[in-house]
Amino acid sequence: MAAVMLLAIVSKTASAQEQPEANLAQEQLEANVQVDFVSKYMWRGQELGHICIQPMAGISWRGLSLSVSGSTGFDKDDSDEIDVTLGYENSGFNVGLTDYWTSGQDYDGRDRYFYFDKAESAHQLEANVGYSCQWFSLQAYTFVWGNDFKYDSFRDSEYRVNGKRAFSTYIELGVPFYMAGLDWDVKAGITPFESACTRDKREEPSYYYADKLAFVMASARATKNFELGDMKVPVFAEFHANPYTQKAYFLVGVSIIPFR
Repeated sequence: MAAVMLLAIVSKTASAQEQPEANLAQEQLEANVQVDFVSKYMWRGQELGHICIQPMAGISWRGLSLSVSGSTGFDKDDSDEIDVTLGYENSGFNVGLTDYWTSGQDYDGRDRYFYFDKAESAHQLEANVGYSCQWFSLQAYTFVWGNDFKYDSFRDSEYRVNGKRAFSTYIELGVPFYMAGLDWDVKAGITPFESACTRDKREEPSYYYADKLAFVMASARATKNFELGDMKVPVFAEFHANPYTQKAYFLVGVSIIPFR
């Protein structure tokens, strides 16, 4: 009987020690770094570039996260991109705000990063909300600031005047699963209404996503994970299509994750 009581005390003490350690691990500041090399830059059904390098670094603490990512092509004429995201996640639910900046997109072509004007700057702010679990991920994104307008004429588009805010929105469902030794991620994305619109000299409209409710993205990515010492090196191939524009693409890539 004494032995049983002693065992119970030791077990309870060990459990009490493990609980603070688990809580401490959750409260620690975590950092992550990743570098992707891709044969084609695809984003929500849009082709944004060819062979490029896409670095990312982030920190997280108690569900809060701050990350910076970018994209740089190997051709001198390719655009550079810097994205800064502040987010919060709890029990699978998440909210966030992302600042997108792309070279060559500001009003006067001077590529000023520290210039913030809702119509003239190359910055755009996008809010998102979503839920993720082991079976699926559902995310919604809406541009809330920056050059996200519906322009009625070429002059309006060229000078960024008289535009009506579009609140361009994108909703995506993702389903991850494991099959045949590979990690798979299948995604589908829609836009629920007309998105931002510009016009060329012939007054032909060009929509950011689509001119109505539309199915704008379908993709399937297969990933094989390799390990090199402390590094994780996923290699992936992806089929990416836009049913609205009737275009399809195939790309490959490799990620380098220095520590996990």
